[in-house]
Amino acid sequence: MDSIDKTKLEILGLFPFFSNLSDSFQRKLIKHAEVASLPIGASYFEEGHSCSQIALVGKGDIRVFKRGESGREITLYHVERGETCILTASCVLAQSPYPATAVVDREAQAIIFPADLFRDWVAQNEVIRQFVFSSLANRMEGVLSLIEELTFRKLDQRLMQFLQDKTKATSQKQSIKMTHEEIAVELGSAREVISRILKDFERRGIIQQNRGAIVLQDQFL
Repeated sequence: MDSIDKTKLEILGLFPFFSNLSDSFQRKLIKHAEVASLPIGASYFEEGHSCSQIALVGKGDIRVFKRGESGREITLYHVERGETCILTASCVLAQSPYPATAVVDREAQAIIFPADLFRDWVAQNEVIRQFVFSSLANRMEGVLSLIEELTFRKLDQRLMQFLQDKTKATSQKQSIKMTHEEIAVELGSAREVISRILKDFERRGIIQQNRGAIVLQDQFL
C-alpha cells in the first residue's frame, strides 16, 4: 500500500459509516478519493458557487459563515476532523449553489470526491445515505441553537459561554488566543461591541487580557 492510499484509509477510518460498507464499496471510495491539503486562508467554497466536489476532513478546521451587505460575518459552524460540510452535501444532492462561504481556519487535510459520484453513491447505498442524513440532523441542531442564541440570549451571556467553551477546549489552561475581531466574527457582532464587553469583564475580575490572550478566571469556568 502506498502512502496516498494509507492517507485515504486513515481519513476514511475517522468516519464510522466506512467500516459498515461492503468491501466492494470501500474499494470504490478509496479508488475515487483524492487527497487534498488546504492551507490557512484558502477558500473552500464561495457563496453562489456550484458544488463540484465534497470533502471528508481528516484534520484542520474549515469555517462556514454568512457575510452581510455591511461586510459583517457570522459563523454558522466549523468543519473539523472526522466531519463533512453538510451544506456542501445538500448542494451536491440538490445541484444548487453554495449558500454561504467556507474558508480554511486551520491547515486542513481532506479526501475529496466528485459531486456526480457522491450523488450516485447516496442514491445507491443505504449506509452512505444514512451518514448524510445523520450529519444533517446533527448540524441542524447546532444551527438551530445558534438561531436561538442570536434571538433570545444577550450578547454578554453568549460571550461568556463562548469564553468558557474555548477555555475548556484549549490545551493551554484558561488562555484563549484570539483577537477581539475574531471573537466578533464568531458571534456575529462588531469588534467595538466585543471590546467593550471584554473591558467590562476585565473590570469585574472575570478575565485578564494579556498581549492577544484572554484568561478566564477559575471561578468563572
